[in-house]
Amino acid sequence: MWKNIIDKDLIVINPQVKSKSDLFKGMVDHVYQHDYILNKKKFLNALNKREKLSNTELMKEVALPHARTEGVEKLFLTIIILKDGIDYDNPDMGKVKIVFFFGCAENQNKEYLQLLAKSSRLLRDVQFQNKLLACEDKDQVYDLMLEYEDEEETTEADSNYLMVLTLHQSEMISEVLEAMVEVGITNSSIVESTSMARKMAYEMPIFAGLSYMAHGKSASSSLLFSHIEKRKQAEQLMNVLKKYKIDLNQKGVGFIQVVRLDCVLGSYEEDIEF
Repeated sequence: MWKNIIDKDLIVINPQVKSKSDLFKGMVDHVYQHDYILNKKKFLNALNKREKLSNTELMKEVALPHARTEGVEKLFLTIIILKDGIDYDNPDMGKVKIVFFFGCAENQNKEYLQLLAKSSRLLRDVQFQNKLLACEDKDQVYDLMLEYEDEEETTEADSNYLMVLTLHQSEMISEVLEAMVEVGITNSSIVESTSMARKMAYEMPIFAGLSYMAHGKSASSSLLFSHIEKRKQAEQLMNVLKKYKIDLNQKGVGFIQVVRLDCVLGSYEEDIEF
């Protein structure tokens, strides 16, 4: 993904900004000069409107400001490194030093969500953060991003599949959803359930001895039903989940089933506003 999305001209190290508003105005001007947005005022308004909903400094020293508007020509990512940091109006998190700034047109929902999810996971890696802050020029930043490039997707014709993910670690549902978005799965129906083993261990006296084995494990599981167009997405999801420390090859974590469908009636995607 990175080599297809990153433009070196949108990598900026130590811009002369002193505040969050300076940063936003400067970013919008810079992106406009490189033909990624059509209307500076409209995009800046969308950016500030999104920021008012909730502060985008989502982790210590890292911010992910973003906006989706018709004023954007094409999906973009701007990487800004502020080695001394700036105040981002979020005292609990402190100064921001790394900014991943996104924009996309209104018809690029899925790509937009994928980019946000992938960036969020990568930026939680403290080792990656330190490497990024050590970069002295845009070439070093670009090369570093390519080190974290995923394997190329193999060509596969679109089809219709039902993917059922059984997750026994229900407390990890947020991480699973983020991983799904990262591989391009943005539709899912989630059902809270109980596995056979947990039902026996927690509710059937005749199998009371199993409760010892179930000690510390949640009694509930989650079932996620999703439509996918490529079977490969299920394998990609397994690989991304490992990066979240969710290994479906380990007993008691969960598993994925993929079933080919003859047809799909109706639209399986939801229109989500940001």
